[in-house]
Amino acid sequence: METPKEYVQRYYESYSNGHVDEEIRATGTFLAQSVEGVVLDCGCGPVPQLWAIFMPHATEIQAVDLPEESISFVEEKLRTVEEWYGDFEEYKKEVETLEGLLPEDYILKQIQKIKGVQQADMSASLPFSDGYFDTVISLYSLGCLKDAAELERAITHIDRVLKPGGKLLHINTDGHNKNETVPAYTWNGIDQSSKEIERLLTARGFTDMHTAEQKLPADTSGMYAYSAITLFSATKAADS
Repeated sequence: METPKEYVQRYYESYSNGHVDEEIRATGTFLAQSVEGVVLDCGCGPVPQLWAIFMPHATEIQAVDLPEESISFVEEKLRTVEEWYGDFEEYKKEVETLEGLLPEDYILKQIQKIKGVQQADMSASLPFSDGYFDTVISLYSLGCLKDAAELERAITHIDRVLKPGGKLLHINTDGHNKNETVPAYTWNGIDQSSKEIERLLTARGFTDMHTAEQKLPADTSGMYAYSAITLFSATKAADS
């Protein structure tokens, strides 16, 4: 069984050649077209520095994750960004298809928007003031929680730190991601969590909910095996 540190390294290496596959393209396009302002990457794992490339309209990025191995890994990547950022020029090219020609130093500038990486359990608390963020993104992380009670607590904390009129963006596999080759702590997976998230947000007055499914090629060679992702967005009521 892998150690947490080994898992984090392997997870990063699944991205490290900078190749843009269908999942990265769908996720990156979703972020580039939806993210704006001050952003929280909630449950960031070891790769918020990579997804930052797909957020041209972010002004500031904060990131949180629970395993300290993820936090330490990201902090090291931020310290050594000059050594590796050039591997992700293909990510920049994807953004250029949406935004037009970007400056030569675009990737560095995007990664510099990450102003903090902290350890936090989203189901217990988030270390930010009320209404701090324009956008909260959860790339699979809400679907990794242990059960519906944890999910409801996480939604409560996200609601608190999100500005009125702000957006929650979530990408999920709805639990079809079981893989016995990775440590059990990395991904419990709540079945149909997208539907539960929508129910919880509706109860809190969120509106403008949109769901889209992106089919993926059948491939069991990666760290996880799933055939589709769900891209979900919702807007917090402006008068809340």
